[in-house]
Amino acid sequence: MSHRDARIEYYLDQVCQQVKAREVHPDLRDEIGSHLDEIFYERQQEGDTPEQAASYAIAQMGDPLTIGKSMHRLHRHRIHWGVVLGVLALFSVGLLLMWIYSTRFSVSKVEDFSVIYGQSFVNYIFYSVLGIFALIFCMYYDYRKWRNAAWGIYILFNLLLWINPFTTPVINSSRWLSLYGISLHLSGFAVWVLPLAIGAIMLRKLRTKWGMKSALQYWVLAAIPMTLFVYMDDWVRLTLFVAVSIVLFGWISRRWKLTLLAGMFVVSGATVYLFQSEAHKHLERFAVVLDLQNDPLNTGYYNRSIIDTTQSAGWWGHGLNGITFDKFDIWHTDYPGVALIDVFGWTAGIAMFIGMIWFVVTMLKASLRVKDEFGQMIILVITSVFAFQLLYSLAMTTGRVPILSIKFPIIGYGGFLLTLEYAMIGLLLGVYRRKDTIPLVQSDTRGLTESK
Repeated sequence: MSHRDARIEYYLDQVCQQVKAREVHPDLRDEIGSHLDEIFYERQQEGDTPEQAASYAIAQMGDPLTIGKSMHRLHRHRIHWGVVLGVLALFSVGLLLMWIYSTRFSVSKVEDFSVIYGQSFVNYIFYSVLGIFALIFCMYYDYRKWRNAAWGIYILFNLLLWINPFTTPVINSSRWLSLYGISLHLSGFAVWVLPLAIGAIMLRKLRTKWGMKSALQYWVLAAIPMTLFVYMDDWVRLTLFVAVSIVLFGWISRRWKLTLLAGMFVVSGATVYLFQSEAHKHLERFAVVLDLQNDPLNTGYYNRSIIDTTQSAGWWGHGLNGITFDKFDIWHTDYPGVALIDVFGWTAGIAMFIGMIWFVVTMLKASLRVKDEFGQMIILVITSVFAFQLLYSLAMTTGRVPILSIKFPIIGYGGFLLTLEYAMIGLLLGVYRRKDTIPLVQSDTRGLTESK
């Protein structure tokens, strides 16, 4: 209010000084100030002078320091310690495995790669430290600002996916973007970033203006990167992107039957195309899992190696001096779950499974405490990508599913992709951090005089 009494303004200043989350100060001033102004003008109409009316209104509201501290407790920034604990646990497991790789792995069969093994431990620490800085930055950066950049991010990544096949080679069925000696797993980055961009673009349209037009617009936006993944022949990232897109569409639209039909249509079309493509013998890779003994192309070698390793590990494993996972040659870092079971046994495998499920559930529960729909959407996308990768990585640990280039988040060795995973966790923590400050307009401040 432009002509608010100076005493009331001073009172509001004292209240806001106790509240560390500055972004809630304007709303607090409006909410508390409106109550004070109402009492102030009522008293003036009853014949009080401005000084008397202001003093009465302030006395009715209560001590500003007490009110301010109460508001700080209600609207302070929060840290989700469960997610932080989960990240620290994953980092510790990854650090332990990288140390085992670099100190215990036999390099006699692949001497040319001995330098890589020796550096894996240091590299993991390096990219994890970068990731922790990225996590802190994303946690403190206001996530709402990402919404304004959604179209730019969407266009940029689609252009990179379109240009990328013409400029970079294929490495393990994935495309990498090399800039000044830095290699980025472009398709891996896109799986995380593009669903966030599409969700930011379509959230309001699908929630407030639902119709076939908005539904088609969503799937057109999703179909463009899908087509580019197919063009790059990156079926693993395509599958992850499709799965996350389906979950996101269902959550935004809240029309799960239509989502199920759309998902069945997309999956059916992709399956037909996948099995008709003979370039990389996709059908054989799936069929061999059903009968590992009948494997003329030897594509099930890793499946059989995983099964042999895990079955022989027992409850307590082979120990550091009896490891057998060197049969995976240079691809040992692709199977951290198998390595963990090999060294520490089924007990460690079961503990890892329980821990992973707990971590995913913890992230999902965080979204239930967030009021902002855009923040909820961010948590859903990040949790979905983590969950799909974690669950399939755990499934590969059994040796009974096709071996795909899907890595354990945080645990797996992945260069700048590892750093990105930390950044995504930071973005999730940033949403949770502001859960009691955004939005504040609907918070109940009418009972301030009863606050303790």
